[in-house]
Amino acid sequence: MEPYPNFSMAGKIRGKGRCPRCGGKFLPVGVDTGSGVPLQCPTCLTHPQKYYIDLHHKGQRIRVFCDHRGEALTSWKTAQRTLVRIRSEIDDKTFDPTKYIKADLKKFLFETRIEEWYRDKLIQQEKGHLAESYVKKLKCYKDSYYLKFFKGMDVREVRTFHINEFYKWLPPLSPKYTHNILSALQNFFNTLCIEGYISFAQRPSFPRIQLDRKTPRWIDRDTQLALIESIPEQDRPIFLFLAFQGVRPGEARALKVKDIDFRNECLTIRRTFSGNTLKERVKSRVIKPRAINPLLIPLLQELCRDKTPDAFIFINPRTGKPYDKNALQRIWNKAITEDGGTKKIDITLYQATRHSLASNLLKDGAELKIIGDILGHTDIRTTLRYAQSDLDNQKAVFRKQKIVDWHQIVTKIDNRQNSLVFSRTYKGGQGFESPTLHQPELNEINHYQSATSLRKIF
Repeated sequence: MEPYPNFSMAGKIRGKGRCPRCGGKFLPVGVDTGSGVPLQCPTCLTHPQKYYIDLHHKGQRIRVFCDHRGEALTSWKTAQRTLVRIRSEIDDKTFDPTKYIKADLKKFLFETRIEEWYRDKLIQQEKGHLAESYVKKLKCYKDSYYLKFFKGMDVREVRTFHINEFYKWLPPLSPKYTHNILSALQNFFNTLCIEGYISFAQRPSFPRIQLDRKTPRWIDRDTQLALIESIPEQDRPIFLFLAFQGVRPGEARALKVKDIDFRNECLTIRRTFSGNTLKERVKSRVIKPRAINPLLIPLLQELCRDKTPDAFIFINPRTGKPYDKNALQRIWNKAITEDGGTKKIDITLYQATRHSLASNLLKDGAELKIIGDILGHTDIRTTLRYAQSDLDNQKAVFRKQKIVDWHQIVTKIDNRQNSLVFSRTYKGGQGFESPTLHQPELNEINHYQSATSLRKIF
């Protein structure tokens, strides 16, 4: 028979201060239950306003004035519960006195750490390492979701269970948006590990959100040109450039004369607008020349004439400055909207330009690697999205195949070791004729027509 475990009995509950009426000491009253006896003034019958736990641990005297949440020990019951928790942690060898010191506890609170994490993201944005739009999304996640659920928790005590509960607590959102929320939160806990606030063993696990890879929406070149023709003539150059060069709108707005090399017919994307802030970086972090679409060279030559190398190429004629994000969007929304307010076509500027260029090039037979280079992709997996959209080429492959005049399907009868051969004739675009049966198979079918094992496959 195993001996009883030697549970810790360390620590005593003591009262802070003296009786507010007579100035006397608070003395034990009642029976000691292991954690001490309730304290009160024997004369005035008052109780301490606050308590603390006095214990010796690993050769040091430790006084605990708050619980694991940083709340003061304002009642005997609260002090008792805290002492029981501490003893349990001592038995499990997980007791950490800093979890009960208010000054230290504050730095481990979720709200303290998440605000520090967000400030670090703002610094990275100022240095050009993160996009302004991305950091704005992080602020939304922080204020709308993270703080509402985790506020008041010690980051050292957040477990996989809490992450799963948070996931269940989230309102109905798209899988992509939910994935983004959880990914940013996972980045937060990874940062805590790197900075030493939690160990890698303490880091919680996160649920995996299965995302469907959607085929990018796109339009053909005739539709592109029809929409661009409905844009005011003075604004058409930047939309033509977007549609037939495939750069991102922020990159086109930030393009300067010095970025164009007419001799070698190439351009270099060196900067972008994030929102309306100019950033001397690009999304891919890779700066390399890209071929200019020959159709655009006369347009670009005209736009660059008499401009200094540091001048922006695409200027809003209303402001004399580069187009801002909202201006481009307003022009595009007007182009795809009828006079009555209904949309001619439901497609975004990004889909109608960058996505459509890639899909049209793929339809023309261009290799995915070349398309990726034109778009500035650094990962071929990003370009592979467009391979799913080319249904016309897929159909063309089938149209080129050799026409088959007959099609045989073998159906087995389980209780006989015979097979019945069916055939039907393919009539091109008219489909198949009704199946015909060959003799002597017809007699066998009539004989076994009630057999449940007969299965026809067409």
